[in-house]
Amino acid sequence: MSDIHYERAHDLGLARARELAREWLDDAARKLGLSCQTQTGETQDTITFERMGVKGTMLVSGTEFTLDITLGAMMAAFKPIVKAEVSRNLERIIEKASGGSSAA
Repeated sequence: MSDIHYERAHDLGLARARELAREWLDDAARKLGLSCQTQTGETQDTITFERMGVKGTMLVSGTEFTLDITLGAMMAAFKPIVKAEVSRNLERIIEKASGGSSAA
């Protein structure tokens, strides 16, 4: 098993963060065939996703995204590619939502 951990602070608030998380997951689901479920909370949402060889959780709060992905044995060789793609795509939508400026 191989793990990817990604954390990203932001100042977008929970409502906007939820929108961005949904946008990111809809794109990932379409491209990668992920099955997703969302548990909405008062201060944080938990989104779980999976497909053969990939399982993960995204925590979405008003100030941070936390993403944990576990890759199965067959996907472990692709860890650097998956990690780079995940961070690049999430950074892109956060930056776009922040008006082009990074909030770290």
